Amino acid sequence: MNGNNSRVGSVFVIMSDLHCQVYYDSSRGAAPAVPGVSAIDVAAEPAAAAKLGRLGLSAADDLPVALVCEPGGKLRLLGLRLSAEELARVADGRGLNGSRPRMLATGWCGDCARAKRLLGEAGVPYDEVDVDGNAQAARELVEKSGGRRVVPTLVFDDRLWAFNPAPPLLRRLISRAES
Repeated sequence: MNGNNSRVGSVFVIMSDLHCQVYYDSSRGAAPAVPGVSAIDVAAEPAAAAKLGRLGLSAADDLPVALVCEPGGKLRLLGLRLSAEELARVADGRGLNGSRPRMLATGWCGDCARAKRLLGEAGVPYDEVDVDGNAQAARELVEKSGGRRVVPTLVFDDRLWAFNPAPPLLRRLISRAES
């Protein structure tokens, strides 16, 4: 954990105010062993499964799921089908190793230009999809972000979604130095 992280109760606070929750199904296995992250059992809490459904996720196919949100609930990271090691990385604001990001962006977005510049400076190759010209990508973006059209969104390995990450978080997500 870097100096910007701290613990509040049983939830990591990443990059100042982001909180991580892990969703799992106790009927298929124990809670993921990720220290300091709150675990939510969709088998015991049907409302939790419904929340995942609103994000286009399936409790049958996509668990465990990590949601990293701002205090007001705005989703910043969504990780699905993650191993315990990957859950720990996401909870700490780090990305998945070795995955080339796909950026969902628009040509008019200043935050998209900033993210592209940051990826370029870091020497990280990425694939870009203009959501203004790709209706399927735009629909998937709105579904996964909880109904918002958030650009830029970076998708790593089709399992980690970063919704308009601030530069410090984006740097951590693309960092290959930490394992």
